[in-house]
Amino acid sequence: MGNVTEQRHALCGYEIIDERDAKVPLTVREVFFNFSVYESIKVIAGVPVFIDDHIERLFESAHRLAMVHGFSPQPLIEAIGSLIAEDSIENSSLRVQLVGGEQPYLYVFAQSLPIYPDRYYEQGMKVISYAGERIEPEVKSNALLLNYLALRSAHEAGAFEAVLIDRNGMAMEGTRSNVFGIRNHTLFTPGTGVLSGVTRKYLLQAAQELGMGITFAHTSLADVAEGFFDEYFLSSTSMGALPVSHMDGKVIGTSFPLTGQLHAAVRRMEHEYISSVSS
Repeated sequence: MGNVTEQRHALCGYEIIDERDAKVPLTVREVFFNFSVYESIKVIAGVPVFIDDHIERLFESAHRLAMVHGFSPQPLIEAIGSLIAEDSIENSSLRVQLVGGEQPYLYVFAQSLPIYPDRYYEQGMKVISYAGERIEPEVKSNALLLNYLALRSAHEAGAFEAVLIDRNGMAMEGTRSNVFGIRNHTLFTPGTGVLSGVTRKYLLQAAQELGMGITFAHTSLADVAEGFFDEYFLSSTSMGALPVSHMDGKVIGTSFPLTGQLHAAVRRMEHEYISSVSS
């Protein structure tokens, strides 16, 4: 097995159930209002990569929303391991969904793992800007209507992603990614008002290993569009570090040497993690 189309089970709390039984009732207020948080965990060769980071962030997101529940990190991690073993999951993206309220719901199920062709990393991708700010942006919540509309607009424009622009004209984050710029061997990324991505954490570590400077600062859309950065890229669990070639139809990058090095460093960290767990 290992193919998500053959996946037959999910977690309900810590218990393995038939995937078809993983349901939440729309009549529950917290479900209807999407009072929920989530994580997406990459599974490679049967190993949930950086699972401790993801589960820590899941519970931190719940804490920030004052979400009351009875779940704990270690039993959840162990249950996820049981789910992976039950369905012989090799390569996948595990979705962890926690809904709050008087009767909290916790589900984990497998989805297809996004795979991006090499040309994306060699040529860069097109993005658009989209005006909007997420609610509680430092929380990975399911309040995702803005993200949906922005990404739909990006696809309609033939772009890969949309970068959200706040009320002050600052380029904050993608609909499913963190954003970074590189200028004079220094890495720039917003320090506040964005989600602390797990891949972002390891990219910052990789930048230090490469001897790059790191500046936490908001950058305006105007600066990005006018070529302030030598390189500009997106990051997420599935993407790694994915370079941007166009912003709103305008070329902002054609060569991405440092982005490539950062991407390779994060992938190396992933493989080292897998090796350490598997040994």
